[in-house]
Amino acid sequence: MTSCFHRTLISLRTTASLFVATLVVLHTSGFAQEIPKSAFALLNIVPRDLPIKICLETNQITSGKEAIAPGFYSGLMPWNPPKAILTAEAPGYQTAELKPFLKITESPLIVLQEVPGKILQFTILANSKERAPSFYDAINLTSQENLIIQAEKKDVTLPRNQRIRLSKSKTLTYSIPRGEIQTLDPTDGGNYLLVFYTRTDGAVECYVTFDNPL
Repeated sequence: MTSCFHRTLISLRTTASLFVATLVVLHTSGFAQEIPKSAFALLNIVPRDLPIKICLETNQITSGKEAIAPGFYSGLMPWNPPKAILTAEAPGYQTAELKPFLKITESPLIVLQEVPGKILQFTILANSKERAPSFYDAINLTSQENLIIQAEKKDVTLPRNQRIRLSKSKTLTYSIPRGEIQTLDPTDGGNYLLVFYTRTDGAVECYVTFDNPL
């Protein structure tokens, strides 16, 4: 059976391939458009199913017509139009807004969260400054002040909102509380970020995403 990580990895690689292919088409189609030198991905961790409309002006990431669940991932995309403001709105919630901020080569993860007072908020998780041929970082975005996980058979405490380096190996085994052991074993190594968040049922979930500047 294919693991959750391997399904995620296949999805991420497919997204990255489509992103590159799209840029090649734009570059060779004769239009006066440059290949973007930066990009972003968006992860929704609002802990409830909500019809959230997320867009860059007229470019819709989600329409707001159907509910999206925590764990929704947009895939890698350019900030287009370049001067557009990223917005997220849902019925009964204060709208989140984020102005353009990307610099050349950056490919951060933007996390959509809910904060007290029924407010939507964008949180930027920048690419790690501490690079290595392979690494696995983790961040606790759950409601727990300190989330304890196991990584390489050792207990690791993740303070909320603090990025922690778990390993510089090509592979990683980890488990969340009361969860099964997961093995991350990409054939070509790479740099990854594990985002721990709360599901609609209150359980802890993990989303694994690339951390690769362009």
